[in-house]
Amino acid sequence: GTGCLVKAVETAAQREAFIVGKPNRFMFDCVASEFDVDPGRTIMVGDRLDTDILMGNDCHLTTLLTLTGVTTLDEVRGHQDSDCPARHRLVPDYYVDSIADLLQVL
Repeated sequence: GTGCLVKAVETAAQREAFIVGKPNRFMFDCVASEFDVDPGRTIMVGDRLDTDILMGNDCHLTTLLTLTGVTTLDEVRGHQDSDCPARHRLVPDYYVDSIADLLQVL
């Protein structure tokens, strides 16, 4: 949601910004370099496909989409049924209606 602000700063500074937020894996790499993070035992939980789930998939994490945000299950199915490899990167491993649903399995 801050793309227009970033573009304004880039124009004023006459430099291209280096984005470190999701879906860029920079922050994950920083955390993984400081702590013993095993991607095979780590789950990315989020409510957006284009930031949370994409970053999790790009970092080889298990991904869990919670449907309490902006993403719908129909949107996930559209990506899943697509022939486009880039859209497949937006498909979570799991989904729940609400993060509260996890309490039952914990």
